[in-house]
Amino acid sequence: MVCATHEEIDRVTDAIRRRLRANSALGPGMQITRHASLNWTTAQKGDARNFRPSQILGFHRAVKGIARHQALEVLRVEGERIIVRHESGSESAVTSKHAKSFDVLEQRPLEVATGDRLLLTANRRGDFHATNGEIVTVEQVDAAGRICLTDGRTLPANYRQFAHGYAVTAHRSQGKSVDAVIISADGMQKELFYVAASRGRERVDVITSDKERLRENVARSTVRKSASELARRARPALHPGQQRGFAAALALMCRAARFVRAVPKRVFEQAPGVLLRASRREGMQHEHGLSR
Repeated sequence: MVCATHEEIDRVTDAIRRRLRANSALGPGMQITRHASLNWTTAQKGDARNFRPSQILGFHRAVKGIARHQALEVLRVEGERIIVRHESGSESAVTSKHAKSFDVLEQRPLEVATGDRLLLTANRRGDFHATNGEIVTVEQVDAAGRICLTDGRTLPANYRQFAHGYAVTAHRSQGKSVDAVIISADGMQKELFYVAASRGRERVDVITSDKERLRENVARSTVRKSASELARRARPALHPGQQRGFAAALALMCRAARFVRAVPKRVFEQAPGVLLRASRREGMQHEHGLSR
């Protein structure tokens, strides 16, 4: 299912999971702490003032004292240094020079049950292979809180970048093709609706609370117009003859400007009238139609 906003995804997911639980399609659930990316830029990560205790730094590149794929909790900020804690309890300092080596994550609770569908939101290579955007199904959650999947994989303890996978945004659905897609279309405009509708190979179902409003929304583009496009819209239309006249006048002005720049200043001071007559004669020789 494709939705317009993350808030709508949360409502849709709750409704789907309630129905699945009522039909005994979900087993007992367990509260798991997941890590949600804050999507900070490199500049934001380079400013220690932005960090808060309990945030998680997920390292996709090794730095001194911190291995690749480690997820460390922020303890405090000391000047330009962010102090993080390892699972062993030891501490390390992270600075702005490491900003391109980690993502900033937020801890959020998530109930996961046998039969749940999960959306993996981070790539991982090595001992565990995962692809950002991959949909998986939960086989079980063991007593230690490890999530075992129906394909035989088990999510490592330091891989917590996932969410429920029952609905996604139109942006997240790009590049995917499925047999059937359901679109919750309220709030979608032209480009997003096209992306969502083109995901289904065989069937597309559109759900809306207001068909007329949907028609208006999908006809409205959200693409930003360039300054030249806006200027063309604001400028009144000119007759072709007027356009040619303006172009010719501009060319004549440019010629006059070149002529004036080529004449020494002292000549202007001595005989301005002679120069004016000479300029007019030159214009008549080269621009007969315009001089008349």
